[in-house]
Amino acid sequence: MRFSANEYYALANADCISVAKSLGMQVDEGKQTTTKAVHIKHSGGLYIFPEKNNWYRHSDSRGGFPIDLVMDTLSCSKEYALEFIQKNVPVSYTPTFPSRASDFRLPVQTSPERVRAYLTKTRGIDEEIADSLIGEDNAHHNCMFIGKDTSGAVRSCALRGTGATQFRGEVSGGNKSCSFAITGSSDKLRVFESPIDAMSHATFSKLLGIYWKSDHRLSANGCGHTSVLRYLKEHREISSVILSLDNDQAGHTAAGTIEQKLNAEFTERKISVSRVISQRKDWNEDLMAFRA
Repeated sequence: MRFSANEYYALANADCISVAKSLGMQVDEGKQTTTKAVHIKHSGGLYIFPEKNNWYRHSDSRGGFPIDLVMDTLSCSKEYALEFIQKNVPVSYTPTFPSRASDFRLPVQTSPERVRAYLTKTRGIDEEIADSLIGEDNAHHNCMFIGKDTSGAVRSCALRGTGATQFRGEVSGGNKSCSFAITGSSDKLRVFESPIDAMSHATFSKLLGIYWKSDHRLSANGCGHTSVLRYLKEHREISSVILSLDNDQAGHTAAGTIEQKLNAEFTERKISVSRVISQRKDWNEDLMAFRA
């Protein structure tokens, strides 16, 4: 994506009511009985919660943050939603991360109490899996999903907010092709949209009595096929790739692109490529539904 971490954070967390109005929605003043919940007219029971800056629609039990409202209303990609907010909603940018590639360094970490609670209680991740993979930055208490090369050197760090605002970003200057992975011992690589989806699938495996450390799991994390190609070149033992990206148009398109790239790149190695699609939008939604 062409947005920096600072821009992404500001746009994704723009004022939800302003975003709704930019989409042509109308606040129902007559049904507004509390300042904590704002009803939107003719919306299937859509409510916006200003304090948490999120929304929920009773008709189909969907909800999320400002960027999700744009994606849901316009049936568009995340990048298009960011562009829509940029063009239509006043947003102020507050610098958070270094911008020069030479400035890559991990944030100062703290004991991951908030991240552990977020992943296990809010996201339903198994405690053993969460504890073995997580980090928490001291300044913002974000989840830190670290990407390493085969020597164990840290090359990237994806960030995920643990609070009410939906922050997803990365530490500037990292090598995105070296993304978060759960290294396995089998000949299978499972590719996911995000680290939380990879951890959710690992949790499913453990719940089903399958050794969760067996298969390799990789988060594409917005960098398309490049991280997959790199991982396969570093792990010659892998002969099977299972694409498990989001169950939406963007995910299906990305899976098709990755499959084409792998077939073109590894003609002699003969890597089999298949797809396994979550029942809902992603693997964490499936996990949370299963937990419920």
